[in-house]
Amino acid sequence: MDSQQFADLELKTIISLTGMPVQKDLVNPRKPLEMAKRVRVTFRPLPRNYGNQIVIKFREKLENKLKEHGVQVIPWDEAAELPAGLISKVLRTRKVKRNIHAVVDVKREYSLTRTFLSGIAERMYGYLRRPDMSVMEILKVSGWADDFTARYVQDPFNTQIITLMPLEPEFADKNTTYDRRIAIGLQNLIATMSVIIMGIAPDRFSLVNMNLSDSIYLNEGMDDFILNSLIPKIYAPIRPPVLNRFKKGEYDPEESVFPKQLAELGRLLRSTNLFPQGAKFSEKVKRQSHRDVVEKILEGRTGVSYGFIALAEAPRYEGRVTISKTTWNKLQKVESVNDDMVRENKKGRWYVRTVIRGKEIFQQVPDIWITTSRSGSDKTNLDPNSDIVRIGVVKGKLQLETPRGVDLNRKDIRPSFDTYVILAQAIAAALYTPDLIKNGLPIIHFHGYPDPNWFGKSEYYAGARNPSLPCGTVEAALLNYSAIYELANKNGKSMKMLCLVESDHGVNIMGVDRDYLIKRICDGVDKGLVKLGGTYLPDLKKSSLILEQQDDNKIEQKASSAN
Repeated sequence: MDSQQFADLELKTIISLTGMPVQKDLVNPRKPLEMAKRVRVTFRPLPRNYGNQIVIKFREKLENKLKEHGVQVIPWDEAAELPAGLISKVLRTRKVKRNIHAVVDVKREYSLTRTFLSGIAERMYGYLRRPDMSVMEILKVSGWADDFTARYVQDPFNTQIITLMPLEPEFADKNTTYDRRIAIGLQNLIATMSVIIMGIAPDRFSLVNMNLSDSIYLNEGMDDFILNSLIPKIYAPIRPPVLNRFKKGEYDPEESVFPKQLAELGRLLRSTNLFPQGAKFSEKVKRQSHRDVVEKILEGRTGVSYGFIALAEAPRYEGRVTISKTTWNKLQKVESVNDDMVRENKKGRWYVRTVIRGKEIFQQVPDIWITTSRSGSDKTNLDPNSDIVRIGVVKGKLQLETPRGVDLNRKDIRPSFDTYVILAQAIAAALYTPDLIKNGLPIIHFHGYPDPNWFGKSEYYAGARNPSLPCGTVEAALLNYSAIYELANKNGKSMKMLCLVESDHGVNIMGVDRDYLIKRICDGVDKGLVKLGGTYLPDLKKSSLILEQQDDNKIEQKASSAN
């Protein structure tokens, strides 16, 4: 198969249909070895007298394994240059070049002197603080006394910080709850100004990032971890959707049934405890300068929360939903898409050629609108007047509507990190499982997984063996799009519920009937078959592998019979 072919379309075509940003160097998100070739990493030298041998040995092994998988590991002296300026030269303060995608460091303890100087720097920042300061300006004023790696990078938006530290016993304890693990992880992420924290023990290691995963891996699985989890996370960093990509508008919550229905959906999910209380940076981050840096990088967001809930409204069509091949041949190519598989009629409506279960269908690309919880909200206690936004995609253009009278300058009014994923799911459902979405489609995303044994008749899951890509990325959206295509292609119309699995992130559960979904999820939680955290992810991976092998055997048997 062509590496750019995905589902029944090309990657760039799916990106155009869903309104996602064009990718300069597009890699099939199922090919992490291709990602590895495009990743450049450097290792910051260890602190003087650093003595944790477990972390040191892991660090050496990590560096070697990254090289084995094709990652370019750049020596520190080559990756970090001395900027112009007398102070930088005297202090020998290096800056990691913009073309480095990640810096691997260890957690560094503060001396009393450095703690004292950091306090002085923070007070200086308080006097000089301005709302329009860039990340690098903030770090220049407030970070000169600090030793966190973020101050040594030229571009904090392009270079991720990965910090290694000893695995905390409480985090590793199997009896520690998911939300407690995440609290520990967030504290370490913030304290080290890192994007990824890895806790290292003699026989295992953990990973926490802003996806709020609590994954723990055994050392013997390190090769698979590096290829399918770490490399994808470095290649495709978490990035929230940028507001300037949206056409903005307002809607009146009183004139639509969907905000009230979404709020009710959240209330019905409260008893499951699948949506723990989120965290505001103002409560977790002591230093104002650090809060400002995090908010800048996260596009104004003032905290993190767990998952999302959404209601995809019925797709909107104008004119004929499907057309004949004869009519298709008369349509004009859409210039902005640059793919002959998407065309438009004289009224400007887009049509796309799809192939589902071997049947060629020429169908209209509908306008998609989704009512969804805003980023950072309490999903189980949504206020329709302030916590719910509408996102959409109309002929490849992103749309955002906020409740009437709500000012977008309010930092907590932002679309979900998972916006691209949500839109990709809705577009795929409209094209490949129209019966599933024709009356609207509830979507529930939480940071946990079901036991494979939880699934019943006409309930299906996909994606467990995909690379672990962060939320908010184009690549994650493409994988969700493809998962719906594959489930529809394999199972036809006999689908009550779909579960799209995202490793190190969670699941997206959707279905025709809201009450049916609620009943199934609540029942799964009560029986211990649906849980927060990664308890059941390994089981889903194993079960998926078995199903794939069974499918391969069936194909081989058919081929043998044909011969």
